[in-house]
Amino acid sequence: MEPDQSLTDGVRAAFRAEAATAARYTYFARVADIEGHSEAARVFGELAESVACAAHGHLDVLRDLLGDDDPGAGHALGDSRGNLATAISGDLTEATERYPGLAARAHLEGVADLASWLETLCTLKKTHVDRLEQALTGLTEQRFTGNGAP
Repeated sequence: MEPDQSLTDGVRAAFRAEAATAARYTYFARVADIEGHSEAARVFGELAESVACAAHGHLDVLRDLLGDDDPGAGHALGDSRGNLATAISGDLTEATERYPGLAARAHLEGVADLASWLETLCTLKKTHVDRLEQALTGLTEQRFTGNGAP
């Protein structure tokens, strides 16, 4: 039975929300740690991990049950080779389109600190592309775990 598009869209939205929450909680944990609030940092860190697991579960559902694409990149979810190619494509787009465009707008609006930050992210994304391409080139034949699963 083919799932209703609104169900797939709902799972995609849930993934984005969980992924954003995981990133926020990780940030909150760092802030709490810097401020010396070790218990709050620990709680935020544990919750970030839990929420990230929920996000991963949504990706599994999108791939395995709904046959859907990566909600972040629009490419198929799959094996490591395909996931590396998807990541390369996404980071390359960010390095050549998103961040340079945002940096140019920030310069035009006279927000030099923001423009500098966005240019730094552009450089970072290019570094990510290089690392991902090296990983893709270095892939060997698929390895199997002890339980027979790839």
